[in-house]
Amino acid sequence: MTDSPSKCDDSATDSSSESDDSTSESLSETGDGPDDADPPEDAMFPNGIDLDVRQLTALVSDHAVWLLDADGRVATWNERAAALTGYDESEIVGTQYRIFFPSESRETGRPEQLLERARIEGRAEDDGWRRRNDGDRRWVREVIAPVRDDDGDGNGNTAVDRGREGSSTVCVGVGSGEGSGQLLGYAILVHDRTTEYERERELREEKAFTQSVFEAQPDIVYAFDADGNYVEWNDRMPEVTGYDEAELADMAPLEFVAAEHRERITAAITRVLEEDTHVTVEADLLTKDGTRIPYEFNSARITDETGTVLGFTGIGRDVSDRKARERELREEKALTESVFEAQPDLLYAYDTDRGLIHWNDRFEQLTGYDTDELEGMNPLEFIAPPDREHIGRAIERIMKDGERVTAEGRVLTKDGTTVPYEFNSARITDETGTVLGFTGVGRDITDRKVRERELERLERLNATIRTIDETMVAAETRDEIESAIVEAFAAADAYRFAIIGRVDTGVAPDQLPWEPQARAGIDADGVENVRSLFVDATDDPDESPFEMGTVHCYRHLRESDVDERRTDARDRDYGSVAVVPIVASGRAYGMLVVAARESAAFADREREVLQEFGGTIGHAINAMAVRRLLYLDTVVELEFESTDRQDVCIDLSARTGCRLSLEHVLPLTDERYVYYVTVGDADPERIRSIAGDHGSITEVRRIDTTGDDSHWEFVVQGPTITGLLADYGARMRSEVVEDGVASCVVQVSPDVEVRDVVETMTSAYPEMRLVSKRTDEQAVEPRGDFRRRLERELTTKQRTALEAAYYGGYFEWPTRNSDASEIADRLGIARQTFHQHLRVAQEKLLTAYLDSGETSNG
Repeated sequence: MTDSPSKCDDSATDSSSESDDSTSESLSETGDGPDDADPPEDAMFPNGIDLDVRQLTALVSDHAVWLLDADGRVATWNERAAALTGYDESEIVGTQYRIFFPSESRETGRPEQLLERARIEGRAEDDGWRRRNDGDRRWVREVIAPVRDDDGDGNGNTAVDRGREGSSTVCVGVGSGEGSGQLLGYAILVHDRTTEYERERELREEKAFTQSVFEAQPDIVYAFDADGNYVEWNDRMPEVTGYDEAELADMAPLEFVAAEHRERITAAITRVLEEDTHVTVEADLLTKDGTRIPYEFNSARITDETGTVLGFTGIGRDVSDRKARERELREEKALTESVFEAQPDLLYAYDTDRGLIHWNDRFEQLTGYDTDELEGMNPLEFIAPPDREHIGRAIERIMKDGERVTAEGRVLTKDGTTVPYEFNSARITDETGTVLGFTGVGRDITDRKVRERELERLERLNATIRTIDETMVAAETRDEIESAIVEAFAAADAYRFAIIGRVDTGVAPDQLPWEPQARAGIDADGVENVRSLFVDATDDPDESPFEMGTVHCYRHLRESDVDERRTDARDRDYGSVAVVPIVASGRAYGMLVVAARESAAFADREREVLQEFGGTIGHAINAMAVRRLLYLDTVVELEFESTDRQDVCIDLSARTGCRLSLEHVLPLTDERYVYYVTVGDADPERIRSIAGDHGSITEVRRIDTTGDDSHWEFVVQGPTITGLLADYGARMRSEVVEDGVASCVVQVSPDVEVRDVVETMTSAYPEMRLVSKRTDEQAVEPRGDFRRRLERELTTKQRTALEAAYYGGYFEWPTRNSDASEIADRLGIARQTFHQHLRVAQEKLLTAYLDSGETSNG
């Protein structure tokens, strides 16, 4: 008998060979044991008919065979049955057939169903688990055939002669179905197929696993035979390529690859089939619609158990994202490197041993070392010795404490040059926090240091000038002003010496001689050297400080190309010189020469301050001359007659035909004045209209009217006679205009060159002429008189507030002609500030009048 294909019905289990619920279920426990009566000694079938099991064993020697009686009890079996089940024949004979089935099969009645089917159909086959005596399971193929008395129907049943006296022939087989004779029992042939079953199960599981992996793979999976025929692929292949299953079956590997990459793929296929067991190659996958997708193909050789190459298989992975990332990284790297190299600052990185490991081109350019020299250099080798200690401490903080540190130090180049730099550094760590070194940026702060030095020098210059300003306010003579200036500069640490010289305005402008008047920090011989080297040095008069009206500066004199300047600068230890014109309102008074210790002194901002300071000195000298007129016992009075209508007062009188008297002029700026005027024999409204339309008058206000006279306040903009006179320390004593003809009386100091004043006046006002010149003896009181003391006590702002209030009608009674807001607006100050200045001025005025003692400036 041969095995037939498995025909296990639904009740047959196909589970694993795990043990039954009970590892050793006794015959008594199952209820399937033999009857109480011992079975016949020869295990004969009923009715005296017996069947020798050895006869069946001879037919199927590799099967276990046992015989059941008609009730399904074991009657006899062969040795293979005993070996298969683990039972001895003595303990199994008489036991129900169902004992060989697992509990789950017994519960479903499987044993009875098989016997019933065999009885009815003449044969029953089953594949399933059978339980051994030790609880183990075996997978078997079982064939059951009924055994009946032979009725001689010739149906091809197996006939077995019982071989005993009085015995008859029995039939075993298909023809022994129901109605074919009396049922004597059952013959069972069992083939142990456990090993085959396990192998088949493993193969099924392996195939299922492989197939699930194959189909679940997000990448494309392929297999080609050795001839390049497509033999297998997963679902991703048609999804990605766009080809259907039928098209894929007829395609070769190169049809999926872009033309320019086919040679590369051909070489890879050759390698995997002939040389290497595994090959990885990248190429563009070409889809049905012509789309190109970058792919990475990982292929391996397929061989059988003999080593014969059957083909190759592999996985294709879409690397579009990776390619995009790689492209981005390349672009980012290129950008970083370009920024790195284009960076004007120093970029550097050091390892934990403080060896230089990375730097940019700027690092090489600055330090002067080449690549081979820079590799591994210590950071302190690039630092000037005086700065190494604090830079070393900064590096310690970076490496040990993890601080981000900013430190300044001078870079020491290969040739010994030092350059001030600011370093911003931080620690380098990996993802685990391990310290790898430190990196940073070094920025050249030369310009910043220069600016800082300029600010320091500017502050020192301003501090010196503030000291001088305070002295000039208290000075009573020009000599005192000039001495205070040079002494203040020479006393300051930043400066070496200072010289002031005066000019003679009586000579031609291109020949202004400069005569040293005051000096400090330098001797007479030095003054002459400085004069020849810096004051008289220019060959072109048009480029002199007077003509240019600007400060001339000479810097870095210790390295000057002019031998004489270099020698003098080194001998006297100065590095730069500034020549400052002293000019006020276009008139030159002299020149200030200041020498500084630093070679880079007198930069632009310092030059601007000195330019302004030269004007301040000029105005102080001029104001000194004006103040002297107030207490000189002798003055020169010049009387002019004029019809020049450039003068605002003359023009107004000529237009209106009125009589006009200039009572007082209050200067606001060099070209802005307040005129206090009394007008007679004219309609006030007409005066307001004409004055309001005048080009030189910006503001008009009538203070009051008394009889035929009206009192006015005009703000006049532009050059005026008063401005010209101020340049010479002169003042307008009076101006009366009648029908456009003016009579002006001007007071000047006896030491002023009258000719210069007259020429200046008549040049500016061509229709003006000098009528008379006389010396006037003033009744000047002694030094402690009222006016002198008051002049000394009042500040300029207090005096201005007092004059504006007096001439503006602020003190008129019972009705004020001007209130505080109007006067404050005229002066361009706040109302409260005006009140403060006026109150202090009034206090000083009353103190000077009522108290004969000296008072402070309050």
